[in-house]
Amino acid sequence: MAARLTGDGWTVAGTGWRAYDELEPWKARPAEVDELLAEGALAAWDEADLGSPDAAGRVLDAAEHAVGPLTAVVNVHTRSREGGVLDTTAEEFDLHMAVNARAVLLLTAEFARRFGGEPGSGRIVNFTSGALHGEVSYGASKAAIDSITIAAAAELGPLGITVNAVDPGPTDTGWISHELHERIRETSPLGRVGMPSDAAELVAFLCSERAGWITGQILRSDGGSSVRATIRRARKPL
Repeated sequence: MAARLTGDGWTVAGTGWRAYDELEPWKARPAEVDELLAEGALAAWDEADLGSPDAAGRVLDAAEHAVGPLTAVVNVHTRSREGGVLDTTAEEFDLHMAVNARAVLLLTAEFARRFGGEPGSGRIVNFTSGALHGEVSYGASKAAIDSITIAAAAELGPLGITVNAVDPGPTDTGWISHELHERIRETSPLGRVGMPSDAAELVAFLCSERAGWITGQILRSDGGSSVRATIRRARKPL
């Protein structure tokens, strides 16, 4: 996504929390940030735990210091842990809501307060998901992002900022096992699994001038996976 936006002429500052990434089964790639900086896909990078209530201000301070006044924010960060209704702890639920939903709200508000670009040029793109079964905390926090997106679109429109959310469906960023990859591919109407470049194309469009009339939308860009799931449920006998 950073490379795609840079190719469109954006100067991109990024943030992440590699201490969290290290807890994932596939681990973090500490050198990845240095590679993106060396390639010019990122102009700056700042480590930040978005579970902290004051992280939004610090993140945008760092970004503005590095690249100047901001005209777009893409919220693609997430906390994701498995757990159903019966085995999810209060602590884990609260962490998901803090990182996934509250941070999006605070970053959105902080960006809007600072925005001073041309009327209609501000862009916020959030990432959401329809996942829920076995991931109740993740799913609930993503549903909250949908509501934040719609509320922000209505409130920030007069400030010249559009706000949309993207649901990319299952995306192979390295976490999908071979078995799961084949299962997704076989059930996809387009016969393949989503790639980061697929989501990046939509984000680039939503951040462009061409998308100036699109706001308050939850856009599914999942290769038709949600359509297939709906058809299967509809055909299942009662």
